[in-house]
Amino acid sequence: MTTVGLVIASIFTMTQFVYPADLDSVVTETRTPSSVATQPGTKRALIICGLPGDAEHHKTFAETIGKLRDGLSKNLGFDLSNIVVMFGDEPKDGDEEFLKAATRATREELENTTKRICEASGPEDTLWVLVLGHSHYDANHSWLNLPGPDLNEFEFAKLFSSLKAREQVFFLTIPTSGFYIKPLSAKERIVIAATEEAWETNETEFPHELARVLTNPPITKDFDVDEDGAITLFDLYVTLARNIAQSFLDGEFLATEHPLFDDNGDGRGTDIQIDYLTVEQGGRVKRLKTAKSPPKPNAEGIFAKSITLPFPFKESPPQETPKPADEASPNTNSDL
Repeated sequence: MTTVGLVIASIFTMTQFVYPADLDSVVTETRTPSSVATQPGTKRALIICGLPGDAEHHKTFAETIGKLRDGLSKNLGFDLSNIVVMFGDEPKDGDEEFLKAATRATREELENTTKRICEASGPEDTLWVLVLGHSHYDANHSWLNLPGPDLNEFEFAKLFSSLKAREQVFFLTIPTSGFYIKPLSAKERIVIAATEEAWETNETEFPHELARVLTNPPITKDFDVDEDGAITLFDLYVTLARNIAQSFLDGEFLATEHPLFDDNGDGRGTDIQIDYLTVEQGGRVKRLKTAKSPPKPNAEGIFAKSITLPFPFKESPPQETPKPADEASPNTNSDL
């Protein structure tokens, strides 16, 4: 199905907290998972990393990009030849060959590369866009830090206004990425932001957690957070949000990133993970699984639940059977 044309808004509001209805019963609403999974088409991915920063951050982002690339190809069925990497720094000794060959992530090269990808993508194709790096907020826009002129959220969204791919997934893993949801939002397009709007400006853990989950997914029983029998984009998002929330708890840190999600084209970021996080993690008590009201046709998360991900089945590691205790302990006392 062709994605509705992009509508760029000139005015946007601060973060809106939208508490979703319970989505446990939502498995298939507009499409069945099997119908989406078996659609023909080419799967493409675009990994964009802006200016990484100092040598330590260059190394960290280079490693994360390598893991993302491996996870996409080994676990999600993306051919390596269809994964385009753009990197904002000059290659260094020790970088992998794919990174040395990456296109420089300048504004001009971004415009050229996205134009080629949009022109090549047909209505049955898939495109995942993963954005890493640093950004800054100037009280008007969120700017992706690039070599040379930076790019704000509206300019970034405009790069994909002609995209006609059936499955469009955007992971904005940079600080202040909540601003990108509204201009990118479109019907049957999934937009995931690592942070809320405005003041969540700290460096994010999201890209590194995404890389960890893609390369080493949890056991299937735990990964299927909504217990619908399939691993979907919905499960992937909630797993990431839950893991990040738990990492702040484990480190006894104040949470500086709260992921947001949009897949119904309303342009509003929603914390749909709230019913899958404990109160300590920033969630709420999960509603009872009885007497549910039917979900609204355009509820947040329905489309993500229809897109299955081909992660391999992963069982729990076998547990050792405890040895039975001896019926009687040996008598260690000597007879006198």
